[in-house]
Amino acid sequence: MSFYSGKNVLITGAAGITGHAAVKRLLDEGANVRATVYKNRSLNIADHPNLEIVQCDLMNHEDCMRILKEIDVVFNFVAFIRGAKGQTEYKNAFDLVRNNLFTSMNMIDAAVKMKTPLFGFVGSSTMYPDVSHAVDEDEAFDSNPHKLYRGVGWMKRYIEKVIEYYQDISDTKFGMIRTTAIYGPHDSFNEHGHVIPQLIMKADSGMNPFEVWGDGSQMRDFIYVDDVVDAVMTVIEKAPTGRPYNAATGKGTTITELVKTITDIYGYEPEFNYDVTKPTMIPIRLVDVSRIKDELGWEAKHDLKTGLEKTIEWYKNNK
Repeated sequence: MSFYSGKNVLITGAAGITGHAAVKRLLDEGANVRATVYKNRSLNIADHPNLEIVQCDLMNHEDCMRILKEIDVVFNFVAFIRGAKGQTEYKNAFDLVRNNLFTSMNMIDAAVKMKTPLFGFVGSSTMYPDVSHAVDEDEAFDSNPHKLYRGVGWMKRYIEKVIEYYQDISDTKFGMIRTTAIYGPHDSFNEHGHVIPQLIMKADSGMNPFEVWGDGSQMRDFIYVDDVVDAVMTVIEKAPTGRPYNAATGKGTTITELVKTITDIYGYEPEFNYDVTKPTMIPIRLVDVSRIKDELGWEAKHDLKTGLEKTIEWYKNNK
């Protein structure tokens, strides 16, 4: 029997990419799922007897307390995101920090006060220092994050320190992962989306010449959303100690390799036009995944091509 079978599980940010995947997975595991949505966002999942959808504002602490009643496990997936363009625009800098900080802190504080037993938190590799090697968990506070991640990176560092503190003094136990570039169904396929949905939309339109932001050498570890959900669920089950685990594939992919994989799936070979005037983020971001593999036996199940094929199939059916 699944660890989650019969448990009351709260998923915040259920309308987002990670939230959708988590709701589906936990319903399959036999959990009773309470899923939160905000304003006009919707959860595109068929009716299920074990699914309760609630509308709430996680900037409101009272809402956070209300939705945590009788909950055994909470997975906090709510996130305010912007792509490379949005993250480098001054007008978004404050909202990226404030919206993510306040919603996360409200949920963490409410969970502690409601004595919720388990809390799953998804951190980010943006908190890591500006290095080009595969960074491990113990390097998180060695030096400043990359200059473009200063606000978001320090915000994530602060939340982790609060979790470390509450882990020690409260009845709530925390499972924490730090992940890299997430992609998959229900991603933001619009001007706010990250690199993969942007490239998929271009390929879907048959763009040729194909516009690529930057020189194509930027490298990321792209992780399929189902693997992110599997990782944080594994940490909650096996190691809810507040100790962070990197969750990624452990393999780097350049933007050029990514674009070629996407256009190959679409079955055409465009000319690539590299626009180095467009915004780009840190040149290389890789993480060391040996801790989660060695201690918990966890590995990502999707390679890049398989994950992209699933994502593109979903996009074609839902655009």
